Amino acid sequence: MMKKLQMKTGIRIIAMAILLIAVNAVRAQKQEVVQSIGLRLGGNGISYKYLEDQFKGFETILAFREHGIQFTGLVEYYKPIKTDRISNLYFYWGVGGHAGYKGIKESYCQCDSSGTAYFNDTRYNPVLGFDGIFGSEYQFYSIPLVVSLDYKPYVEFFGEKNFRVDLWDFGLTLRYTF
Repeated sequence: MMKKLQMKTGIRIIAMAILLIAVNAVRAQKQEVVQSIGLRLGGNGISYKYLEDQFKGFETILAFREHGIQFTGLVEYYKPIKTDRISNLYFYWGVGGHAGYKGIKESYCQCDSSGTAYFNDTRYNPVLGFDGIFGSEYQFYSIPLVVSLDYKPYVEFFGEKNFRVDLWDFGLTLRYTF
């Protein structure tokens, strides 16, 4: 029963992510935006980003970590880093939140008159939290590729503990621009 609940929750989160991407794509057709999709290594997930203009963007990350799924939404602000040779390097920062679930593996034993039996079980808990992000991004003009390196600390509620702060979430993201 728990596996069915996990599967239904995962399907709902994926459906919400696809719906959000579709809504953003329709909205993007009305404006001049840059859209990109790719992989975020570090938090291990799929990243979708669109920039409304040169100074503001939105990013969604569907992450697969800690035996669960987390959906993150971020509002990001960009500032170009001006150099003599590089004109497409940006510093960005932003805030957002995440929701999803994660699995917690537990091992226990049961002793009775016939002997000892060992069991492994996975318990699934919802997670909800606030995220910050700081990073730099390089947009290639000759090929449709964006490379970014970011630092994404977050505060999380529920999960294995009632409250958790993670200050060590770094990521390297490679995205295809379309």
